Amino acid sequence: MADAALRPTRSRLQVALATLASIVGWLPFGALARWGAAIGWLAGSVLRIRRAHVEGAMRRAGIADAPLQARAMYGSLGAAALELLWVSAASASSAKTTLGTAIRMTDASRARWDAACARGRGVVVAASHTGNWDLAACAMASELELLVVTKRLKVRGVDAFWQGTRAARGVTLSEAGGALARGRATLARRGAVAMMIDQVPWSSAHAVVVEFLGAPAHVDRAPATLAARTGAPRVVTAARRTEAGAHVIEVLDVLEPPPRADRAWIDDATRAATGALERFVLSHPSQWLWLHRRWRPAPARRRVRA
Repeated sequence: MADAALRPTRSRLQVALATLASIVGWLPFGALARWGAAIGWLAGSVLRIRRAHVEGAMRRAGIADAPLQARAMYGSLGAAALELLWVSAASASSAKTTLGTAIRMTDASRARWDAACARGRGVVVAASHTGNWDLAACAMASELELLVVTKRLKVRGVDAFWQGTRAARGVTLSEAGGALARGRATLARRGAVAMMIDQVPWSSAHAVVVEFLGAPAHVDRAPATLAARTGAPRVVTAARRTEAGAHVIEVLDVLEPPPRADRAWIDDATRAATGALERFVLSHPSQWLWLHRRWRPAPARRRVRA
């Protein structure tokens, strides 16, 4: 009965988001960054949503001029939200054309990416909440089969809209349960499996504690484990928004598992990927999601979604 009572509310929320997306869809894609900056200013400077946490984490990491970088981060997040709404409302052909123009890899990153894919074992992507990570996933899915291991949002209507938008652009989604088996199958078809390395893992049993941006953080070893078990290269990526409004995907590192990768390699690869991400964040502090509670300890047992 309780679940049935919630369904109309979830449905209205999804309809509201779809309506908002259709409105945003009338705007030129290139104008979204300016509107996003205004939304970010409202969220970060007026409502000050987790602003103290953001600036405190930046200062602990040694980021110069934390207030300025925090303001830029909120603006980038506002633009990312509008861009996802725009992509949701766009036709398949329009979205593909726009993403193909707006998102690119640096020449060096493209060469490393193509070389990793050419090995023929698929690619394990060590992804992160940098730039507009959703657009980066949609762009990647236009090139090859992409499985993204994801967590669900607490607000189910928002989650359904978010997941549906990515799925409509060719991104296959999986929760943690059964992800390794699905990941193996995707890699066997020479696809890519993307797993986040900058969020609290499902369980401390699958975590490595690594110093990250000035404090210890639990890092999921699952991406390195999948690479070790399949022989697929682990490609560490990050995305960033340029001042001109373009989106750039960078390949930060390529970690090739040895023939018999053991637990020591898995832990070392997990630390190396986190180190590569940390260097990126320190170079582009406004492009990482400082909002989330990254340094919370992982739960002792895996959380099961009802």
